[in-house]
Amino acid sequence: MYQHDMSGEKEMKRKKLLPTGWRDAEIISCREATSKGGNEMFVFEFKDILTEYTEDVYAISEKGKRWFLKQILTACGISAGQDGIYSWDIPDVIKKQIRVLIEHEPNTYINRVGEEIHTVQHKITEIKKSEEVAWDDRGDVPG
Repeated sequence: MYQHDMSGEKEMKRKKLLPTGWRDAEIISCREATSKGGNEMFVFEFKDILTEYTEDVYAISEKGKRWFLKQILTACGISAGQDGIYSWDIPDVIKKQIRVLIEHEPNTYINRVGEEIHTVQHKITEIKKSEEVAWDDRGDVPG
């Protein structure tokens, strides 16, 4: 007889290719983590407003590598004090509406049967406050 605790099982997440351009998004969760390379980081879950597609976004929090985290915090309306220090907590970023710039890049990987697969994937390359992106620059996001 087999017995398996299936309470934590989730359906495999299917990656989608979001169109290029500025897109409206919402931060729906954030947690602390450590990268495979040993860097402290935050894992943000972003939801594309138009498609409701969600994905994890990784922001390193180590000195000298925090530029992406700084963009996220700034887009959420969090700014540095006079001493340059950003003081924030996870609830400060949850449910914040932001705009993300999507670009496409090549992606090559080896599948389960050993074949090399060439595809295109999207990448978030910039994050801004919702009101900082002009309507003309918003890509395919309806206005």
